[in-house]
Amino acid sequence: MRQIRRLLRRKLPEWAEAVTMLCALNSIAVLSLIVLFVAWEALPALLGWTGVSLTFENKWSVEHEKCGLYVLLVSSLMASMGALAMAIPVGVAAAIFLAEVIPGGLREAVRPLIELLGAIPSVLYGFVGLKVVVPTVQRLFNLYYGQTALTASIVLAVMIVPTIVSLSSEIISAVPVEYREASLALGATKWQTVRHIVLPTAMPGIVASAILAFGRAMGETVAVVMVAGTSTELARPFWDFLQPIYPMTAAIAMGFGEAEVGGAAYHVYFAIGAILLAFAFTVNLVASLLLRKAPTRVRL
Repeated sequence: MRQIRRLLRRKLPEWAEAVTMLCALNSIAVLSLIVLFVAWEALPALLGWTGVSLTFENKWSVEHEKCGLYVLLVSSLMASMGALAMAIPVGVAAAIFLAEVIPGGLREAVRPLIELLGAIPSVLYGFVGLKVVVPTVQRLFNLYYGQTALTASIVLAVMIVPTIVSLSSEIISAVPVEYREASLALGATKWQTVRHIVLPTAMPGIVASAILAFGRAMGETVAVVMVAGTSTELARPFWDFLQPIYPMTAAIAMGFGEAEVGGAAYHVYFAIGAILLAFAFTVNLVASLLLRKAPTRVRL
């Protein structure tokens, strides 16, 4: 019995290492299969083999062979950039407050509440946006239709704020305390220390958190479908945030279910998915590179 126990103790680290390696390889294999499958199904549309080509015209109607990526790309960028413009100031300010102002005990109680906002299902955000934000925007701007790019940006901003707050506050907290002590010893105030020492040191990580939040906004589906308006043609100028938009995720959610398997529309929607997949990979790669320059406590 003792020999069996000794054998188990001696082999357990090796077995644990083998299991963790298998899990890592399994994750890589699953990701590779997803990428290959999406790329294979998207290839006919990207190369024009289906007779329906992706163009940059200002019209999206797969049924009439009008596949203008201009509508989808510009709509996704409008909603995401608008959300970032609103979420970054609020998120960074909240992160500074959590990391530098609020007492430690209260910080540990408030941080989970903020992170809880990120765990709320997106359909609930969409429902609140549809019942509260849409009528408010419609009334304030005297619009006939309240589902606009501005509405989508507001809802997305609320959804991505927890991402910015959570990661940015951790990065700001990871700035070495010696930096703060040296600044205060030289006569700087606490706010001067935060502004000129802490924030520049944590800036790569803060930018990375904004990039990850941007990726989250680009990939959001249900809430955007409910509040964006899904217009298949954009008005001029395209930066008018009071017009309905049709982001890429909304196009897939609304059109893919009715597409015939193997048909032209089927491959077109996979092509949009491939574009989103490439974008998600790029966003995570850039964020990872930036986090390498962040304080060492935080890594993606």
